[in-house]
Amino acid sequence: MRFLQHKEEAYWFYRYLSIVYDTMVNPWFHTPKMRDDGLELVCLDRPDLDVVDVGAGTGFATLGIVKHVDPKHVHHLDQSDFQQAKAKKKPELNGVHFKIGDAEALPYQTDQFDRYVSSGSIEYWPDPQRAVAESYRVIKEGGLAVNLGPVQPKNFWGALVANIFMLFPTVDQYLLWYKEAGFVDVRYI
Repeated sequence: MRFLQHKEEAYWFYRYLSIVYDTMVNPWFHTPKMRDDGLELVCLDRPDLDVVDVGAGTGFATLGIVKHVDPKHVHHLDQSDFQQAKAKKKPELNGVHFKIGDAEALPYQTDQFDRYVSSGSIEYWPDPQRAVAESYRVIKEGGLAVNLGPVQPKNFWGALVANIFMLFPTVDQYLLWYKEAGFVDVRYI
C-alpha cells in the first residue's frame, strides 16, 4: 500500500503541489537536460508529428516537445486541472491541445499519434500495464513511445522508503509491461 496509490490521492497531492511544482519540485528531479535527453529517444524530427504527452502536469516535458514539434500537433493530457492550469499559462504552449483525462483510459482514437511521451507519471498509475497498453493503442504503426520514470532502488531500505509513497517499478517490470502491450524493440536506458 503506497501513500499515493490511487488517482484521487494523487489529484489532491498535486492540487497543492502544483503551486510550487515548477520552482521547488521539478528542479530537484527533472532538469531540462534530463528531459531533452529523454525526448531524443522518440525522435521528434518533424514539426508535423502528432505527439501526446500523458501525465503532462505543468507542461515540463511538453515544453521540450514544442521545441521540435508545432504546438498544434501536440496534445497535453493530465488528470489534474490544477497542474494543467499552470501549463496553460506558459506562452510557449499556446496552440497545444489540452485535455483532462486518465492515462489508463486515454480519450483518443486508436492509431492517432506518431509519438507518445510520459514523464514523471507512471509512478502514480494504479495499473501501469493498462496504461502502457493504452499507449500502444493510440500510437500509429511505426510510432515511438518513451516513458521517463523512476526505477526501483537497488538498496533494500531505499526501496522500502520509496515504495511507501509511490510506484518504483523494476527494470524487468517496465520491460514486461511494454512487451505484453505489443511493443517491439523495447529498451531501458
